[in-house]
Amino acid sequence: MKPFDAWNEKKKSIDAQEQRIGVKERDVLFIRMGLNVGYEQNGKGDEFLRPVVVIKVFNRSLFFGVPLTSQEKSGDFFMDITFMHREEEISNTAILVQARAFDTKRVKYKKGVVPTAVFEALKERIAQKLTLCCERESRRKLQKPVYHKHIPKSSFIHESVYVDDNVSMGERSKVWHFSHILSNTTIGNDCSFGQNCVIGPKVTVGNGVKVQNNVSIYEGVEIEDDVFLGPSMVFTNVINPRAFIQRKEEFKKTLLKQGCSVGANATIVCGVTIGRYALVGAGAVVTKDVPDFALVAGVPAKRIGWVSKAGNRLMFDAEGTAVCPQDGTRYRRLNADTVVQE
Repeated sequence: MKPFDAWNEKKKSIDAQEQRIGVKERDVLFIRMGLNVGYEQNGKGDEFLRPVVVIKVFNRSLFFGVPLTSQEKSGDFFMDITFMHREEEISNTAILVQARAFDTKRVKYKKGVVPTAVFEALKERIAQKLTLCCERESRRKLQKPVYHKHIPKSSFIHESVYVDDNVSMGERSKVWHFSHILSNTTIGNDCSFGQNCVIGPKVTVGNGVKVQNNVSIYEGVEIEDDVFLGPSMVFTNVINPRAFIQRKEEFKKTLLKQGCSVGANATIVCGVTIGRYALVGAGAVVTKDVPDFALVAGVPAKRIGWVSKAGNRLMFDAEGTAVCPQDGTRYRRLNADTVVQE
C-alpha cells in the first residue's frame, strides 16, 4: 500500500514553509514530486523526490517543468537527454506527458544544468508533441451576436442559436447558447432566454420576460409581460399524449398573466391560467387555474397563501387588508379565492 498519508503530512510542511529556492531555465532540480496513482509520477524516499528540468519560469512562485526518469524509455512522448553535474554528464529520459507547472516551494535542491543545445531540442519536442502554443477563438468572438431579418441589432442572439423563418423579436432581448426559436414566434422587448431553450412555434412572449436555462415554451402557451420562468420548469400542451396518435388539433391554451413567476422544476399542465403576480413554488405541479396574487405549492399544487406584486408573503388583518413590507402597496381579500390590489 502506498504511503499517501505520509505524503499528505509532507505537503502540509511544504505549504507552511516561507523559503523558496530560486530557479532558472535549464536547471535540473530535485523536487518533492509527491505520490500519485501513476507509478512514473511518484517521488522516491522520505522526501518523495524526483528530478525535473525547468523549461519556463513564470514568477518567483511558479515554473513549468518536465520530470525525468533514470529508466530507459522509448516512444513519441519520451526524449533522451543529458545534463551536467559537477562536470559529469548524466543521462536521463524526459517524460513529456508529465510536463506541467510546479510550485517553487517543492524544490529541494539543484542537481545540474541541461546544455543549451539539448535544452532547445527539448523545448521544440515539447512544442511539437503537446501543442503548447495553440490558437483558440476568443471568448468575445464565440459570443458575437448574429443578426437576423426582423430582429433589431439591439438584441443579442448567440451564434449557436437556431432561428427559423417568420420570427419577430423586440428591442434589447437576449437569447443564449444552444437555443431554438421556431417559426411564427413573437418575442417582446427586454426579454432574456438562458441556455438550451426552445420557443415556439406559434408562441407569443410579452415584454420583460425572463426565462432560465432548459425551458421549452410549446405551441399553445401565451406569456404576458414581466413573467419569470425558473430553470427546467415544464409546460405541456396535450392532456392525453400518445406517441402513435397525432393530437396537434387538440393543443390546449395555457396563459401566464402579467408578472407571475414559476419556480424551478415546476410543471404547468396545459389548459390552465396563472393569474397576475401569482407565484408557483419550485417543483409544484399545477393542474388548475391559479388566482391573481396566489402562492401555490405541492403536487398537485394548492394555494398556501398570497403574495404581493413584489413577491412578498401577505398577512391579512381581521378586516381583510394587507400591506407589502417592501413597497407599501395595499391589498384587500374580497373572498376566500380573490385578492385585489387597492
